Amino acid sequence: MFFTKKYKQLLKENNHILKILTRLPVYEAQRCIENNVDSFLIKNKMERMDANREDLFDKSRCLFHLDRYRFACEYTEDKIVLDCASGTGYGADLMFHLGRAKEVYGIEVNAEACAYAKQTYSSDNVHFSTGSILQLPFENEKFDVFTSFETIEHIENESKQLSEVKRVLKNGGLYILSTPNDWSSNTQNPFHVRTYTYESLTESIGHEFKILRIYNQNSGTENRMENKNQHRGFVKTTLENHHLAECFVIVAQKI
Repeated sequence: MFFTKKYKQLLKENNHILKILTRLPVYEAQRCIENNVDSFLIKNKMERMDANREDLFDKSRCLFHLDRYRFACEYTEDKIVLDCASGTGYGADLMFHLGRAKEVYGIEVNAEACAYAKQTYSSDNVHFSTGSILQLPFENEKFDVFTSFETIEHIENESKQLSEVKRVLKNGGLYILSTPNDWSSNTQNPFHVRTYTYESLTESIGHEFKILRIYNQNSGTENRMENKNQHRGFVKTTLENHHLAECFVIVAQKI
């Protein structure tokens, strides 16, 4: 692949993104280097995804993440929604436009990800700010729906995060979450502080909320051990099939 002297120097200074950039056409790679937004995504590829960017991320993983937001869209029409650990903001944007939410707030602990979300997806009805699920910067009982995908397994203090979810949800409000199904053998993700099984997850959530529905979600990603050779999509979780889930998605209610 040919790069000008300018871009060769930039690649030398950013060696950690070289392998990704050299898979792209030259004009795309040079655009990524010039664009700090794209550079942020590439540099943080393992933890920070924009699932609308199939040019930078694996398509099956993009669809896997988009699928759960599309699922949440079934519950967001005319609702005030908080998307916690909103990352790069694509999910909040989807719930507003596809899910027809009245208003969506994204809260994200990583300042760079929040800046990307603001630049890429913010609007009059979609707002992003930095903050932690352990101390949410919102008043009590503000939200109709609280979404938080693959967050609970990242936070040491489980009880505190669940109490914060309850605090900001209206009575009868919905908590929609996802978490991997016992990825204890997955050594590629150092960011998880615990793993959940069907039993431990339903016990934890069931102590604080009424579980309305729980689903197996699988990506269909080929050669991915956690997918367990399942097709992409959602299947209602049962005692017989829960071991086949790549992730669980729960719809729970504050009572």
